[in-house]
Amino acid sequence: MTEDSIRVTAGRPTGTEGDHHPAAGRRSGGLPVPTEAIVFLALTLGLLIAAAVADNFEATAAWGFVTLLGVSYILSRGLVKRGHGDDGL
Repeated sequence: MTEDSIRVTAGRPTGTEGDHHPAAGRRSGGLPVPTEAIVFLALTLGLLIAAAVADNFEATAAWGFVTLLGVSYILSRGLVKRGHGDDGL
């Protein structure tokens, strides 16, 4: 076996060109940020603008909702990175 016949991709040896998938691990969409981040930012801006404009919506409540949005965003990203969740979670 020669060095040309064995390739190492991500720590795993592969023997043929067909084994290498250059697009593996990439997102299918063309956006540079996850869609969840866009939704999170839009909701955060909406909440803060509503708190600034409305008379009956206090700033402390708005920041509480922004905190809840942030926690839920972090949890959703963690679940996405964790995988499919097939093991009972």
